[in-house]
Amino acid sequence: MSTTRALSTFLVAAFVAVSLPGAAAADTAPPAAAAALVEVPSALLAGLARHSASFEQMKTRGGYTLDGKMEEVDSEGKASDTKEIKMRVTPRRGAPLPLVEVIRFLDNGEDKTAEARDKAAKRKPKKDKKDLHLPFLQSEQPRYTFAVVEKDPHVASRVKVSFVPKEPAEDAFKGAAWVDTEKGEVLSMGFSLSKNPTFIDHVDVRITFGLSTALGRAPSEITFDGRGGFLFIRKHYRGRAVLSNPLLAY
Repeated sequence: MSTTRALSTFLVAAFVAVSLPGAAAADTAPPAAAAALVEVPSALLAGLARHSASFEQMKTRGGYTLDGKMEEVDSEGKASDTKEIKMRVTPRRGAPLPLVEVIRFLDNGEDKTAEARDKAAKRKPKKDKKDLHLPFLQSEQPRYTFAVVEKDPHVASRVKVSFVPKEPAEDAFKGAAWVDTEKGEVLSMGFSLSKNPTFIDHVDVRITFGLSTALGRAPSEITFDGRGGFLFIRKHYRGRAVLSNPLLAY
C-alpha cells in the first residue's frame, strides 16, 4: 500500500463516513485552566458510552456532503500534489457500501471528476478493513485508562478527558477529548494511533463534533497531519474534511 493510500485510508476509517441531520456551531471552548488529574466519574463514562453507541449508528445511517482536501507538504511547509474532492454519501439499507456520488475531483487543479466517478462506481467492500471506534464506546472502555486532565474555567460543564490504551494497537487511540458532562457528549477530540501501521510514522487527527442531531453530536470537521514512507523516502501529508447537508437514512 502506498503512503498516500495508507494515510487517506486511515482518514476515512477515522470517522470521515459520519454525519446526521441538523447543524450547530462547532465547539469553540476557550482555553482551559490546568486542573489536577482526577478519575472520570462513572456517570460521565456511561453518558459518553451512550453517545459513542449513537455514533456507531451515525456511521451506517448518516448521509452527508463531504468537502475534502489532502496535500503533500515539503520541508518548507509548501503544499504540492493537492487533491480536492466534493462528494455526496447516501447510506443504503442492506447494501455493503453507501452510494457515493462524486460531485467534483481535482488532482493538482486538473479536473478528474469523470475518472473519480468511475472508480467510485467500481468500489468493493474491503475484507481486511478495520472498523475504528471511539474510546468511550462501552466495549472499548476496558482497553483504556481515562482521566480528567482539565476543566474549562468559563463553562463548568466542560472538561477534558485523556484516554490511553492499556496495550498499544493499530486500532487503539491515545489523546484527549473535550466533553459535555451534563449531556455526556464528545465536543471535540485530538488523537493519534498508539501503534502505527506499516508505512506510517505518525498521524495526528482532530475532530470537531459540531453537528447537532437526534442521536447527539456528530462530526462536522476532521483534520489530520501525517508522515510516512518507505525506506529513505519520507513524505508529509495534511488534510481537512468538512461535512455538511446531513441526512438520516432509514
